[in-house]
Amino acid sequence: MSGFTHEPPGGGKPDWYTPPWVFEQLDCGFTLDPCHPAKRLFWVPAARIISLPDDGLALPWEGKVWLNPPYGRETPLWLDKLARHGEGIALVFARTDTQWFHDVMRNASAVLFMKDRVRFIDSYTMKEGGSPGCGSALIGYGKWAADILTDCKVKGTIVRRDHAIPSWLM
Repeated sequence: MSGFTHEPPGGGKPDWYTPPWVFEQLDCGFTLDPCHPAKRLFWVPAARIISLPDDGLALPWEGKVWLNPPYGRETPLWLDKLARHGEGIALVFARTDTQWFHDVMRNASAVLFMKDRVRFIDSYTMKEGGSPGCGSALIGYGKWAADILTDCKVKGTIVRRDHAIPSWLM
């Protein structure tokens, strides 16, 4: 994930995983996690996972999707696929100053701007790392996701849209 400045042990960059508390506070299950790490994370409540070397972006998605996409230039590609799929929740940095974030919001049903910064799990130590460079948001697509984000225990501010926004406002 770009945006982190930690120096991993033994060289190379660590992967950063969603901490268990996020799923505990969402209190729901998912059909699919198409960006799951190669190492199975027992705390991710997804019935099916896609991990490398399989390409979750190229494979078909079904059901309720959990998405913690690769952060960087590929983030918008994953979020676009989730938007087209129409049912799921994504965890991303709240980069409200970027074009991709505004593009994502056009089709989102709800966004939960998380109150505290998410301390992601370091793939080397399997412990929470330091604070990332910015806050995070949970973006929901579809009524199911909007309801989950509205009713969950994750602290933050929810913005929900149950109707289309006129294009002239975008």
